[in-house]
This record gives sequence, structure tokens and C-alpha cells, in this order.
Amino acid sequence: MISQKINYLNNYLKIAILNIKSNIAGNIFALSIMSFSFFIMLFFMLSYINIYNYMLSFEKNNTMIIFLKNLEDTNTNTNTNTNINTNTNADANRAHPYKLIAAHIINKIKKFKGVKKIYYYSDKLSYKFMLKHTPNIRTILGKINPTYFPHIIKIHFNPSYISKIYLANIYLRLKSMRHIKFVYYSKLMEDKINQFVFFTKMMGFIVLLFLFISSVFVSYSAIKLIILRKQNDIEILKLIGATNNYIKIPMYIESAIGSIIAFVLSLILLSVIFDIFIYYKFNNFLSFFKINIIFLNGFDILIIFFIALLSSFLGTYFSSRKFF
Repeated sequence: MISQKINYLNNYLKIAILNIKSNIAGNIFALSIMSFSFFIMLFFMLSYINIYNYMLSFEKNNTMIIFLKNLEDTNTNTNTNTNINTNTNADANRAHPYKLIAAHIINKIKKFKGVKKIYYYSDKLSYKFMLKHTPNIRTILGKINPTYFPHIIKIHFNPSYISKIYLANIYLRLKSMRHIKFVYYSKLMEDKINQFVFFTKMMGFIVLLFLFISSVFVSYSAIKLIILRKQNDIEILKLIGATNNYIKIPMYIESAIGSIIAFVLSLILLSVIFDIFIYYKFNNFLSFFKINIIFLNGFDILIIFFIALLSSFLGTYFSSRKFF
């Protein structure tokens, strides 16, 4: 019984291959359209996965950065000693009030619950930090005066305290302090990232639906052409007692083979483009913004593969049900 089913399957496969060979030009055209459709599907899946991972990196971030105001741009007076020796270094004179202001702010921040560590970066330390983490633009940074860089206070929070409400409260309290120009933390961008992820998801769904319908239509057209071209042969097979399944199953196999080949070609193309992107180190620029580009995992690829097979089966079903 099992050997008989194997023989049937072998015959179906041979008939499907003969059908493919009998219309090479038409199958190549259908294959190219389906490959393009599956490539766009895979590309949108790759884009969505990376955008989603980028959003998750915001949720895990527990850092807040405070930029101090430029003292030359403010009209307020600090409680620092104004009797500074005019013969001393100008940079040292300028840095002294910043340190006092930063120390005053840090003492207030230490009273906040959930604060883990606090770091102060003077303009020179900010400059060194940029030189260290952006080696590609070091020659440009070398021409900039370090005094133009901002004075920064960096706060690290305990992960157990991280929440939107907690960080929003800290943000408002810091914004109300004097000498603070701007407060940055990742949650400020999270809503925008969420909106962008939702937009990408909806656009991806619409594109996937359109490409899925187009793939079904391509399979439908390819199988219908085979049926019309071999209508006389099909009628002869029916007259000699061939069942509908004996005629239809090779068409399903043919459509599935075309979808599998188109899917493999589209996956190879996407993989080659991704490898070129990595080879020329375009990802280094994105890594500066804490964006790590990853390729699709097995589950993501399996989803598109299932969509490819489903489109071929549906196309074959709709094209053959009028004749059988």
C-alpha cells in the first residue's frame, strides 16, 4: 500500500516536471514575478523586525542625560566667587562655576529614589568622549574647540524603578531646576517609535496582503494556461477513467515547486544584499545610534514560506475548480 502511494507520488512529480518543461518561458516569467513579490515580503519583514528591536532597546534603557545651560547665554548670577585672577587660564576660570553648578544639581538628584549612579562630564570630557566613540570623524572633531561642547550630567537608574510615570516625574523635576537647558531620556522617543512601528506594521500588512493576492493571481494564471493548453489531453484522460485528483495533484505540485524556487531565490537575493551591507560596514554608522541590524530568524522566514505555499495552493485551487 505504501509502495503504491510512493509510485503515485512519483508519477505526479514526473507529470509536474513535464508540465514545467513544456512552458519554460511562461514559467520563468511567473517565477520572476513571484520572486519579486516574496522578496518584498521578506524585506518588509526584515525592516519590521529591526524597527521593533530598536524600540525594545529604548524600553531597556535606564539612562537620563542633562545638558547644562551655557553661562554666557544666561543673565542670572551664581553664588560663585567673582574675584578670579585675570592672569589664570581662561578655560579654568570658565570651568569652575560649571563644576559648582553641577555639584549643586547632583546633590539634589541624589535625593531622588531609584538613582543608581551619576556622572558629570565637563566640556573637555564630552570632547574626549566624542573622540573615543566617533573615530570616523576624529579629523573633523580635532578642528573644534572643546569649549564648544556641552557640560553633561548622566544619570543611571535602577531597572526596578524604570517606568513611564517614574521617568516623566523625574523629567519634570529636572526641567524645573535652574541652569538645566535640556533633559533627554529614551522614553521621550518611545511614543514616536511606537507610532512608527504601528505605521510600519499597517503598511507591511497592506503590502503583504497586496503581494499575497498578486502571488495567488500569478499562480492562478500559470495553472489556468496549463489547463487551457492541455484541455484536449485532460478530456482524453477523463474518457479513459482518470480521476480528477490524478489530473489536479500534478498541478498543485507544479505550483508548489514554482513557489519554493521563487522563495529560495528571493531569500538568496535578500541575504546577498544584507551581506553587502555588512561587508561595506554601513552598519557602523547605524551602530553609533545604538541601532543593531539583524537578519531574519528561522521563524520569520518560515512565515513568509508558508505564505508563499498558501498563495500557490490557492491559485491552483481557483484556477482548477472551474474545470474539475
